[in-house]
Amino acid sequence: MSSDADRAADDPRRDFFVGYLPLPARDAGFLRWFLPLLAASLVGVSLVMSGFQRDPGDGSWDTGHEVTISGELVAAPFPMLRLGGSTGSTERVLLVEMGKHGADARLAAIVRGDGERVGVQARGFVIERDGQRMLELSEGEAITVGGAVPPAAETTRLGMMVLDGEIVDSKCWLGVMKPGDGKAHRDCATLCIRGGIPPSIVCRAEDGSLRRALVVGHDGRPLPFEALAPWIARPVRLRGEVDVVDGLAIIRATEIGGIP
Repeated sequence: MSSDADRAADDPRRDFFVGYLPLPARDAGFLRWFLPLLAASLVGVSLVMSGFQRDPGDGSWDTGHEVTISGELVAAPFPMLRLGGSTGSTERVLLVEMGKHGADARLAAIVRGDGERVGVQARGFVIERDGQRMLELSEGEAITVGGAVPPAAETTRLGMMVLDGEIVDSKCWLGVMKPGDGKAHRDCATLCIRGGIPPSIVCRAEDGSLRRALVVGHDGRPLPFEALAPWIARPVRLRGEVDVVDGLAIIRATEIGGIP
């Protein structure tokens, strides 16, 4: 006949969990090996997933440091400043508004129609990636007329080229979003380009590095949004004349389509 101790050991209620009582021995033993195994598995999965992530790039958006940049105001094909360097070289800094808006409306009252070059001072926050800068204009009176005008533009014509890549909005790709490309960014890029942010095509060179060119129409003017909308954040092939102006590549697209 079983003793009282034996009956207590066989009692199924012995391992029944009650929150205010000590953890049953069977459950405690299970958790001692299960929890470390679970933690190790999560670390392993995280490491594997990180290996498949795309490089977000080294773009930056310095929202905490407002700067003032002086240069020549250029309205076409997109608002930008031309800056002169100490070595005589020139640089182009794209201008955009806060949010998903281009700076065309703000510059309309400043740009002169007589062809006279205008020097200005622009105040805002720098967005930068791979040597290309953009200035997000501050609120209020961010542009004042007056300032030195650099030498005339230096243009290198590369001729007709075919570029395979992805159409992105320049603002996000330069550093506002990470990454600022790919299918996950399509809706954001679409809104930015619709709002006047300059579109660019990003291509991967043979050495693995990325190359970028502003995208305009064959006449040098911005393309209608409807012409770009189907190809934003998708593999695309552009054919057109490519110029490098003050170090900034621009393609005057004559054909836009998918990559065969």
